Amino acid sequence: MQKLKELELKYSHNIIEHLGLKLYQNRPTNVLAELISNSWDADAQNVWLDINEKHLAVYDDGEGMTRDILSDSYLVIGKKKRTAENVDQRTEKGRYMMGRKGIGKLAPFGIAQKLSLITISRKSKLCYWLEIDLQGLLSDDKAKNTDSQFNYKPKVVYDGVNIDDIDPKKDKNGYIEKFIKSSSGGGTLVIMNNLSLKKSLPINQLLESIGRRFTVTLLRDDFSVHVNGRKVTEKEALPNFLMRIPDEGFNEETINLNGENRVIRHWVGFVEQAEWSQDQAGVGVYAHGKIAQDRPFVFGLKGREISTRYMYGVIEADWLDELDDDVVSTDRTSVNWENDATEPMYDWGNKLVSQWVAQYRKYQKSINVEKVNQKLSTLPNLPKITLEEKSAIKEMVCSMSPKISRDDDLQNEVIIKLTSAWTHRPTRSIIKSLWDRLQNLELNEPEFLATLEDIHKHLVPESLSLSVTVAQKIYALTQLNRLSINGTERQLQALLETFPWILGAESGKVSANMQLKNIAKEATLNGNVPSHGYTEKELKDLANLPDGTTRPDFCYFSDENKGLIVIVELKSPLIPLEYSHLMQLFSYYYWLKKTYPNAKIKGYLIGQNTGNVIESENPNIDVLTWENVCIRSRKDYLDLLATMLNGVSEHYDDVRVRDVFEFGGDATRELLQRMAEIHSPLNDFFEANDEKLER
Repeated sequence: MQKLKELELKYSHNIIEHLGLKLYQNRPTNVLAELISNSWDADAQNVWLDINEKHLAVYDDGEGMTRDILSDSYLVIGKKKRTAENVDQRTEKGRYMMGRKGIGKLAPFGIAQKLSLITISRKSKLCYWLEIDLQGLLSDDKAKNTDSQFNYKPKVVYDGVNIDDIDPKKDKNGYIEKFIKSSSGGGTLVIMNNLSLKKSLPINQLLESIGRRFTVTLLRDDFSVHVNGRKVTEKEALPNFLMRIPDEGFNEETINLNGENRVIRHWVGFVEQAEWSQDQAGVGVYAHGKIAQDRPFVFGLKGREISTRYMYGVIEADWLDELDDDVVSTDRTSVNWENDATEPMYDWGNKLVSQWVAQYRKYQKSINVEKVNQKLSTLPNLPKITLEEKSAIKEMVCSMSPKISRDDDLQNEVIIKLTSAWTHRPTRSIIKSLWDRLQNLELNEPEFLATLEDIHKHLVPESLSLSVTVAQKIYALTQLNRLSINGTERQLQALLETFPWILGAESGKVSANMQLKNIAKEATLNGNVPSHGYTEKELKDLANLPDGTTRPDFCYFSDENKGLIVIVELKSPLIPLEYSHLMQLFSYYYWLKKTYPNAKIKGYLIGQNTGNVIESENPNIDVLTWENVCIRSRKDYLDLLATMLNGVSEHYDDVRVRDVFEFGGDATRELLQRMAEIHSPLNDFFEANDEKLER
């Protein structure tokens, strides 16, 4: 009788640490994606994910593995699944294999210390059960060894036993019993124990993430993924689209890339509201049903960021996984677009995404026309204008970004301010001149700078209403940028209380509330705010100072009726945040909740937070760095500016156009200086606030 090969895992020096730990460390979605891919390759109809705080289990009803496959393939790390000889080979269900590099088996060690593999071969009906311990793989003896190959013998619980002889009690977590019942005579179960995850896995977030990584395969009838008994459906995989190209299915093209005809399928959808994070927008490129280029990705398209934020595109290019060169990254998040075979597709994709955005903007404009037209007739206190003027204003508003069209209050404000400005002849001339030039595809920088000169020539009191607001925003953001580096708490407090919109759009609805500050001070001195006794001592010490009526690092804001209250604890950019600061903010937050039960309370802790060490579990309290505040405020302002100057981004790389958008750019500073000289109140405004911030 032939002696059976001993089951042992063979691997190269450091490969476990580099390809298992570092590549997948604390990235559970990527780990689960690798295991789902294995189930796809095994012709599984179903794959189940069972998730709790201590264990993760993934099992399927696929073909399972024979002993030879275990010994010669699974237990050999880095053995390619696909070679030049089998690149076109399909499974019995006609699937191209997702796996390629043979290292996905190491993925579980990015989040777990121990792995149990139970597989039942559908052909032989025999079960094999192996247990692999990460510490054994990385033992000191092996680390000192400089040989090119190590051997590791996993613990063998079952080595080819009949299904009926499996003892479910050997698995204390009960996965074996569920696996046997679900697999129907074949499949593989992977149990991950001793998890090293820093955070628990939110199930809804996991459903969305898996759905979007496997968008192509999850929409097939012969493959389903279940998370804690809940099937990942199209609803989880895809958002609700306002517009889709094409309306259903996909478009297929055969394009010639470097002399090779390549088949590519694609579709795109645009949502009404971008409720996802930035990294979920854009285009995903798939090969053989699995992500190859992850979002956010738009083939390098510039100047369309406002629109691509609402885009979810899918491109299928199976040939990317069939090239002689391995162009897909190991973690399947990016494609090497500098390869000779892929570089032409990058240029093609740039043009495709540009066409998609153009179609979306045209559609968005068409559905916005009637709404804007109605507002021009029904909004209260609008100046009386002619039909011709209404048509011109409607054209401008309808061409603005989705951010304007989906926010009724913001759109109303734009219409009111634009209509009011339009009724003044000099401003109307400027607006029309600027808009015509920006709509012109032949736009260049001398024309834009000439328009700035027009603004200077026509600066009169009637035309300053909009310009003063823009000037104040530029001024505030310039000061914020300066103080965020080495400003004091009092300087930053003064800036926030003057310009609360710096914290975000919602904070633009509130103003500094000195009454609240005094109430909070009294509550602290009277012991009504729980914990943090040193706060009371600080307040008593500060009370003896001329300006010590309140804590210097607390700001209170509210709307007129105290329906919205914002509390901010801020620290100098030079002071690292501590959890004691967060706890202190929590105390005042819950005191406000109790004192004003019908109000919406929002809290911010701002300071130095290297590595995002300090985190808030309360969704109504945000921990921000001053850099975060600068970037967010700057982005909100530039979004609005980009909306007003729709089209200038086509020439983003021209140095003089860039200067207009940069804080402190020469053109902007010159414009502000001219405005300040002509408009005395604006000049007084700058001087007064400069003096206040220098205290």
